Amino acid sequence: MKLLRLHTTDPYRNLAVEEYLFRHATEEIFMLWQNDRTVVIGKNQNPYVELDLDFIRAEGIRVARRITGGGAVYHDMGNVNFTFISPAQGASGIDFAAYCAPIVTALRTLGATVELSGRNDLLLAGKKVSGNAQHASGGRVLHHGTLLYDSDLTVLSRALRPDEEKLRAKAVRSVSSRVTNLRPHLPEVTNTEALIDALFAAMDGEWMPLPQDAEIDALAARNASQEWLFPARELLSRYAITRRKRYPFGTVVIALDMEGETVREVHIDGDFFGTAPVEELCRLLCGATREVAAARLAPLPLDAYIHGMTLEELLGQIFGA
Repeated sequence: MKLLRLHTTDPYRNLAVEEYLFRHATEEIFMLWQNDRTVVIGKNQNPYVELDLDFIRAEGIRVARRITGGGAVYHDMGNVNFTFISPAQGASGIDFAAYCAPIVTALRTLGATVELSGRNDLLLAGKKVSGNAQHASGGRVLHHGTLLYDSDLTVLSRALRPDEEKLRAKAVRSVSSRVTNLRPHLPEVTNTEALIDALFAAMDGEWMPLPQDAEIDALAARNASQEWLFPARELLSRYAITRRKRYPFGTVVIALDMEGETVREVHIDGDFFGTAPVEELCRLLCGATREVAAARLAPLPLDAYIHGMTLEELLGQIFGA
């Protein structure tokens, strides 16, 4: 395993290095990095719905979009991000337990009894200290996650606008009531740098140099662009119908224009995971009735687009039960 520490706190640059290594590295990599005051949304999320943009802009917090699915997370200098890049360990590459296991072991060794819960969270005493996400392509998987060590949870709770149904499903009333920091539970770890050192020490690997390539510069520029960050501007006003549903695997939001029983235009977003671009599903659904959509989608591995969703669930959400 190769070890890499990123020292910039620029989210657009850090995410660019991560994506570059995912595209090109041949060895297994473990990377630690930090972003200064940034909200990072999943690849399929609509920031106008998921975030309190007025608060974020007033506070000077940056918004970034990653290439993995899942929900929005808040980064600051009290948070440490970890990344694993490796050959895929399963048919779909979606395997949170395998990549969370070494982090769980390391934190338990340090004194914090964390556990993987639900689809992608690490919990400590029933509260979230880490959210995780994955992307797989070309036989490789990128797994990354947050570690709330001493983050400003007040800012976190103000910046994020979670699905109320999601909070009800977790039996909590707010974001702040379901998250906590690791610091009080790690008496021997005095700051984030000490946590970073301890995590690297727990991994069996050797250091690698920071990659330098013009492609990283291009990815960083894309990551900071308005086109990348806000492609769904005024999404809800563009479509006559919006159907939002919470599943065990995440929330799926389907915005539709229908002509009778035929889909004229469709947009799908949410905090679900997937290894294939959901835009492909949207193209296949355009111009389709329920029967036509069923025939078009039946041969596809739907799980690759929206991990955990069945064809019947998708058709039911679009066309009704």
